[in-house]
Amino acid sequence: MKKSIKAGIVCAALLVAPRLLTPIGIDFRSFDHEGYTRVVFESKHSFAYKVQAHPDRLEVRLDVRADLPVPALAVANSQLLERVTCEHLGNGSVLTVHFRGAAAIRQNFVLEKPFRVVFDLVRSEKAPTPPPQAPVAAEKNPPREEPPPAPRPRSIETICIDPGHGGEDFGAIGRSKLKEKDVTLKIGLKLKKLIESKTGLRVIMTRDKDSEVSLNTRASIANNQRAQMFVSIHVNSSFRKSAYGSETYFVSLQATDPEALELAQKENQNDEDPGEAIQNDELKMILWNMAQTEHIRESSKLAEYIQNELNVLLGTRDRGVKQAPFRVLMRAAMPAVLIEAVFISNASEERKLQREDFLDKIALAIYNGISKFIYHYHSALK
Repeated sequence: MKKSIKAGIVCAALLVAPRLLTPIGIDFRSFDHEGYTRVVFESKHSFAYKVQAHPDRLEVRLDVRADLPVPALAVANSQLLERVTCEHLGNGSVLTVHFRGAAAIRQNFVLEKPFRVVFDLVRSEKAPTPPPQAPVAAEKNPPREEPPPAPRPRSIETICIDPGHGGEDFGAIGRSKLKEKDVTLKIGLKLKKLIESKTGLRVIMTRDKDSEVSLNTRASIANNQRAQMFVSIHVNSSFRKSAYGSETYFVSLQATDPEALELAQKENQNDEDPGEAIQNDELKMILWNMAQTEHIRESSKLAEYIQNELNVLLGTRDRGVKQAPFRVLMRAAMPAVLIEAVFISNASEERKLQREDFLDKIALAIYNGISKFIYHYHSALK
């Protein structure tokens, strides 16, 4: 039963954190449920906030400077939301959720580890605002941030390409100083062009230039744009200089082998906090919250199609489809894979990576794998 909501301003002083000198990162995501829309703001840092509800928008006022992945974030295909914006005011910030029509707050609560501020919004003709409330502390046993219900199958319309690393994060570096971040961006742009020209599907990029993007933000971009496929592109590196060939991964709490686990740990490093370790309980929580478990079978099939194409087109050694706990895949609420195209640590493969025609072949192999998965996916919908 829906709670009645009347006029006023909701003020919640939650977990007052020490003022930070640098802006805190805020990840945003939303889920459409039956009868309401859930909005989640997540950060590594707790923060105090106040809420002001309007018929056409929700304003979340923070006492610290905060940044979204981009200042204005469009929310595609939402039944209630249009976009989210971030504005800096003095030493604080205002996060504004803009509605498609009138809406109101049904409930608001806080979750910990990681820190999340959650709003459940309902459509309202006049959208009366709730009465003033006393400051609310994080609940000892708050409602759980549940994953969205299984969506009704729909044809694939949007694909997210994620070129690994970028900016100050060089990734692996070859003997000739070739940087992984440069190779992955070139492949990603070539793949985007192929998909758009051959299929007409919408393609979004987590980065389209040499910029640094956090692991959580990469998945948030895909989720907020309602992508139906997430493809993260990397090149491999090994202490064994003779290692060569391609590998394609999908997510799992258990790694296929020690090398897969080592690779995931390397890719999961947090540049903002290099000492941060991802514990198994946290992995389980992430998998539950982001509903990646619903897409494991499809992710496995997508990885299989791409891996087969890499083997055939590139003539590289079949290192197989593998599983590992990659953070960037865990938060993606869609079929998601991570590709290690070839080994930049192998002198021969590094030389090939410096050739545009070889990068074209990698992009084409990935495209062919994606195309076969799309055919498989759409056949299952009939």
